[in-house]
Amino acid sequence: MNSVRNLVPASARATWYAVASALVAALVSWGVLDGAAAPAITGVAVATVTLIFALLHSTSPWRQALYGVAAALGVLGTYLGWGSEVQFDALLAVIAPVLGITTAAATTNASEYVGEHRAGE
Repeated sequence: MNSVRNLVPASARATWYAVASALVAALVSWGVLDGAAAPAITGVAVATVTLIFALLHSTSPWRQALYGVAAALGVLGTYLGWGSEVQFDALLAVIAPVLGITTAAATTNASEYVGEHRAGE
């Protein structure tokens, strides 16, 4: 697993988000996707990047488990007819950032930050 973490360093997350968004824009401009699909595909791409980095670099086993459970429930829900694959992908696109944001908020030490800057910088 460390070799994969080294191949996909945590510092590359912003680059992956930018590439994912640029790919969707390119697919729309080339006519592969229509403009109506772009927001949904962008949401799925962003959620996928979030999921990849969370699974690779998360130090919280429960958070990793929640990502896995959410993805598995999406497959199960589609199979049972509770919704379409697109609906569950959209739900995962919401769940992934929410888990990341709530975990970051819960683990951020308030004394480290002053506004948008780290204390002491």
